This record gives sequence, C-alpha cells and structure tokens, in this order.
Amino acid sequence: MKKHYNQFLILMAAVLILSSCGTSTQILGVWQKPDSRTISYQKVLVASLTNNLSAQQKVESELAAILSGPGVVVTKSLDAFPPSLESKKSKDKDALLKKLRGYDSDIIVTNTVVDKKLRQSYNRPYYGPWGWGGYWGYRGWYGGFYDPGFAVMDKEYYLETNVFDSRSGELVWSAQSRTSNPSSLENFIEDYAQVIAKKMIEDGIIKQY
Repeated sequence: MKKHYNQFLILMAAVLILSSCGTSTQILGVWQKPDSRTISYQKVLVASLTNNLSAQQKVESELAAILSGPGVVVTKSLDAFPPSLESKKSKDKDALLKKLRGYDSDIIVTNTVVDKKLRQSYNRPYYGPWGWGGYWGYRGWYGGFYDPGFAVMDKEYYLETNVFDSRSGELVWSAQSRTSNPSSLENFIEDYAQVIAKKMIEDGIIKQY
C-alpha cells in the first residue's frame, strides 16, 4: 500500500511541476478598424520595438514564418533596416515609425512589452480520497493523500501588438496579450507569435489565399 501511495505522490509532483512551468499566452483585448476586413494587405513589414537584438530577431522571424503564405509577403525590419550604431542609440519610436512607413509595405506590424509583473500565489492544503476503481489489480482499494500546499511565483509579461496602415499611418488593429511563466526567451516568443498571428488571420488582417 505504501509503495503505491509513494508512486502516486511522485506522479502528482510531476504533474504540478509541468503545469507550473508551462507558458501560456492569452489575448486580453482587441480593437479593429471596422473596414479593415475588406482590405487585402499583401505586403507586411514586421518590427519588434526592443533594444534586445536577439529577441527582436526571434520575434520578427517567428511572425514572418507564420504570416507568410500565398499572396502575402512578409519583410522583417532587421532585413529592411540592418542595425547600426546610430540606430542602437536612438530611442525615438516616432522617428522609427516614420522610417518604417517609408518602406514599401501595405501594413506595419509592431510589438512591444508594456509591463512586467511578479505575482505570488499559494495553493491551499488539501486532503482527499484516491484509489483505483477495479483496474490493473487494485480492485476496490482506496486510500488518501495530503497535499500540504505550496507557493508559486508567477511571471507575467504584457505585450501590445499594433498594425498600422503604411500609407495613412492609421491604426487598423491592436491587441493586448499576457504571457505567463515562460520557461525561456525562445518559448516565450514562440508561444506569443503563434497566438497573435492566429488572431490576426482570424480577424482578416492577414488573408492567406
């Protein structure tokens, strides 16, 4: 009995560890210009507004890979405007957007981290029944387990993704998202890009023919 009890506790611990380490990106809100669904945007420029060059490369590459398709050509800002010493020093986002608008594209997709939060949560102790109900040789045996509770520190990152019309400069689509507990920078970016790109396609901003 003790053997099976210990095996169950090990299984429960593994489940808790895996669930606490998983990255999750959620869309918190979306705004869309009413007539944007009727317009076909074929040339897309993606630009990650960050001073972290490796993060910028990863974000732009992930979004470009997902959004590219028949009828849609996606260009990364790092390819259109390779980084220079002057660009690294500049933090004028308005000047950057003006520069991006000068590129031959229909829309500009930008993203930036707008907030970071650390939040501690506590899972309360629990005692309850457990057992196997008639399978694999443990017919009708029931025991119990006690979970003493544990504290978890959650990391939350809030991002804003905006889509601008390159010619008019108007905002045509905007989304706020939250990514929780990324295990790595790569995991964070991949999950974010998948969720945001899927939403853009669902809302008709990107039409892949």
